[in-house]
Amino acid sequence: MSSNPSPGGGLWSPDRPVVLLPPGSPEEMRARGLDRPDVLLVTADPLVDHPSFPAGLLARVLEAEGFCVALASRPDPADPEALRGYGIPRLFAGVTAGALDSMVANYTALRRRRSDDAYAPGGGAGGRPDRALTVYCNLVRKAFGKQVLVVAGGLECSLRRFSHYDFWSDSVRRPILMDCGADLGVHGQGENVVVRLARAIRALAAQGKGASDPRAPASLPPWVLDVAGLIWRQPASQPIPGDALLLPSHEEVAADPTVQARAHALAERSRHRRLAQRCGGMAVIVNRPDDPSPADLDRTFFLPFTRNAYPVYGALPIPALEQVRFSVTSHRGCFGGCAFCAITAHQGRRVCSRSQASILAEVERIVAHPDFRGTIPDLGGPTANMYGASCASGRDCERISCLWPSRCRHLVSGQRSYADLLEQAAAVPGVRHLFVTTGIRMDLALEDERFMQQLASVHTSGHLKVAPEHVVPHVLRIMRKPSGGDFASFVARHRDLSGKAGRRQYVLPYLMAAHPGCRLEDMVELALFLRKHRLVVEQCQIFTPTPGTAATVMYATGLDPATMEPVFVERNPERKRLQKALILSHLAENAGDVRKALRLCGREDLLPVLVRS
Repeated sequence: MSSNPSPGGGLWSPDRPVVLLPPGSPEEMRARGLDRPDVLLVTADPLVDHPSFPAGLLARVLEAEGFCVALASRPDPADPEALRGYGIPRLFAGVTAGALDSMVANYTALRRRRSDDAYAPGGGAGGRPDRALTVYCNLVRKAFGKQVLVVAGGLECSLRRFSHYDFWSDSVRRPILMDCGADLGVHGQGENVVVRLARAIRALAAQGKGASDPRAPASLPPWVLDVAGLIWRQPASQPIPGDALLLPSHEEVAADPTVQARAHALAERSRHRRLAQRCGGMAVIVNRPDDPSPADLDRTFFLPFTRNAYPVYGALPIPALEQVRFSVTSHRGCFGGCAFCAITAHQGRRVCSRSQASILAEVERIVAHPDFRGTIPDLGGPTANMYGASCASGRDCERISCLWPSRCRHLVSGQRSYADLLEQAAAVPGVRHLFVTTGIRMDLALEDERFMQQLASVHTSGHLKVAPEHVVPHVLRIMRKPSGGDFASFVARHRDLSGKAGRRQYVLPYLMAAHPGCRLEDMVELALFLRKHRLVVEQCQIFTPTPGTAATVMYATGLDPATMEPVFVERNPERKRLQKALILSHLAENAGDVRKALRLCGREDLLPVLVRS
């Protein structure tokens, strides 16, 4: 295995861990003799050298390509000097709101400000600005003017790349590139996109067109604007690229709920294509997403992540890091296509799986970490048992899910590969426990008895978290989820196999209240299901409309974009709270709300069953 250059010079190898981190302040840059970076990454997340933290990952990827990178975490939005100390970036400034959409991170489903932030040092809220992507793009512009190219990216950019309903302002907002102040945007999985863009800008700089030259993105050469995963804009008077599919304009989407639903359906079916949308006097062009290969992911996860927060935080814990510090990502992408989920909109429907050798090498490096105590808390991806899955047709298609409304005949399951991977990873010397705590697709799991046995006998840490979300058929259909019968069968089978393995463990379902299509009466049926199957819920949520998802379009328009049929939407905050109370009817503090919900539904006969005295 060849060695890779480390950020501070010298070589890195699995038996010689890197101690130098990408600079996280102007002082750290100066200490290394750097006057300015090639790329400055500004993030609303803390500084963490871990592959699940976007800015930390991009910094390692860019450094491995020979670029000088610096990071700025949560700079004061009112103080441009906080960025000027880094010097003007030679190539561009990249801005991300972090691993979460900042509005989701800052507010509850009832629009109340949160008191905590798992991505904050110490876990307290308040350090992440609302609409962080826009705030920090504007801060970069204040700091450097037009002397630097500003590139927006990350989840907040990806989900807002077209006109979108914004729950927090209760309005249809323009594509993010029209509002955030950036020159270019990146959507989807961004590592390859950012590297290609950095190479292109470096090549332009070598030709005398450096990043200090004020320029409009549309004046960049076509070979730059053709980079997969890039978002750019041009005057609406210019011809739309010939290979682009034109969506309804922002003005049409904002004025007509039916057009909004149809525009989402068109974009969802055509995400593999270049798309365009006019907005005022401009047109936003969204190139087809980048499609990383298994080799790309292997290279990314081979990089020398220390899995540590930066020393500046001292003993302050970062809860999000503690949850994933020694977890392993096996793949990206999800073909489930659930209506409320942002994963497909961001990472895509195609599952890209790392090689088994790459994953086992990462497990070996984790075992060598001085803080590792023998437990891998998770080995998986957005949906763990989709590892190794593939499409037999090998072609782009317009399906929005490979499993809904029925399973695609071209889908090739990878569960045997995943079972093999779990077995081999658990056998790495130094690993005492290896658990699966990311989502399990229960309908797929039931097809593989070996996997079910492994899961119950070895890889459940006392509680197995699954996400059926609901059990009522018409709600599941709108959610694009498998049937409640699959959930009941999975629970019964897991209990049986756990008992045979001599393990006392439980299935903990994750459920959702107030999803479009769900009425109070449906939650009563869900509560009865939980009692019948002796299930206790610890985690549930009220549906939060997040940009870019089908369920959010349903919430905004009252229409299911897949069928254009009307959908009931619960908008009353009190009734949303009552729906959640029914899920948690086993808690004494919810007794009053459960009584009220049952009376509203005319089901006082269930008071002895669902109300805890």
